[in-house]
Amino acid sequence: MRKVPRPFPPLPLILALVSASLFFVGIPVMDRTRAWGPTLLIAIPALLLGAVAIALSVGILRSRPSGARYGLAMTGGIAGGLVVVFWAVMVPMLLIVALPAREMDSPHPRIEQSCDQMKILARQVKTFHREQGRLPVKLEELVDKGLIASHLLYDPRQKRRDAPSYRLAVREMPPKDQWSTVPLLEGRIPDKNGNRLIVYPNETCGTVTP
Repeated sequence: MRKVPRPFPPLPLILALVSASLFFVGIPVMDRTRAWGPTLLIAIPALLLGAVAIALSVGILRSRPSGARYGLAMTGGIAGGLVVVFWAVMVPMLLIVALPAREMDSPHPRIEQSCDQMKILARQVKTFHREQGRLPVKLEELVDKGLIASHLLYDPRQKRRDAPSYRLAVREMPPKDQWSTVPLLEGRIPDKNGNRLIVYPNETCGTVTP
């Protein structure tokens, strides 16, 4: 009777590594399509490769090998198990949680950051007004008084820090009943449409058209 050849000992490890490497193909596909179908076309073969790696490893270990043969078979089986768990957990997590969360990110993160900085400035201008009884002549006074860090004066879109990106839009603090309608600060940096950011004393952002 012809003897059935046993699996090559490194084969389970090779299959497990191939399965793991497919993740670097799957990530761009998931990011581009954000759909189950194209992703599963990669995930299912990867899972099968991991499962085959486990099965081959078990087949080798049943023959009670020793030395390097045992070590390679055991390593391949463990690696196969890890990639199976990895694919089974990570793909649903990315498609159900991570990718939808990315879709909620702002398409203009630097504008959002600038708006957040202006809100901090508005808050500290009110603190300055409460403590000094007046508005600052320049926003640099907030730095001098230790109310803000100097980098908050510069819009993240401004390449050269030769002058602050923001300025006061009023000379006197508006009455509280006008805090949602009278801008307190305005930005100097326009967006692609020419609109500039403004922030109100109630710390909400808006835009002003050219």
